[in-house]
Amino acid sequence: MAVTKGNCFLCGKELGKTAMKNHLLKNHTDTTCEQKSYLLKAEGRYDKDYWIYFDVPVSSNLKTVDTFLRRIWLECCGHLSTFSYGNYEEIKKTTKLYTFEEGTQLIHEYDFGSTTETVITFIAKTTRPAQKKPVRLLARNIPPEFVCCVCGKPADYLDVEEMYETDNPFYCEDCADEDEHEFLLPVTNSPRMGVCGYTGEMDDFSFVKPELLN
Repeated sequence: MAVTKGNCFLCGKELGKTAMKNHLLKNHTDTTCEQKSYLLKAEGRYDKDYWIYFDVPVSSNLKTVDTFLRRIWLECCGHLSTFSYGNYEEIKKTTKLYTFEEGTQLIHEYDFGSTTETVITFIAKTTRPAQKKPVRLLARNIPPEFVCCVCGKPADYLDVEEMYETDNPFYCEDCADEDEHEFLLPVTNSPRMGVCGYTGEMDDFSFVKPELLN
């Protein structure tokens, strides 16, 4: 997979991952705003071409981040998840974001069977206009392009049985219908693509139910 660029959702600018961080800090940080927040980056631990930038109030806790990651990247079957520093010492999800220093990196693990690991980086403490929802998505990688192994058209599905046996286990809608494939999952913009029963992000992924914040 080639190195991906992404889109800034505040102004539409297309930039690489590192350039996007600098862009957000330079052009979209308003020191006159009152809501204190943390700019965070999430990227696949082993699929770093999948990445997002988002901000969250510093008074929020890790449960807010967990819920957001589930809705945009991970949720399939209600699996367990955890945060750690990478040494398997679990960090409680009730831990407030303001307790972490800038530059801190955490590992988020979802599903302890077919695990998807995400690296969370605390970029900078910032301020933002008051938001109705705790998590604001700021930027995201442009979806990688996959082509059908039969006809070369843009792919719609991934054959889970073939993904470890061939370099191109992808199929378009038409070719998937013509051949017999028992285990197809949709192409998604997520490091969990093709794992377990993951079919894509949940609608209104930035919404966090109040009871999940406790």
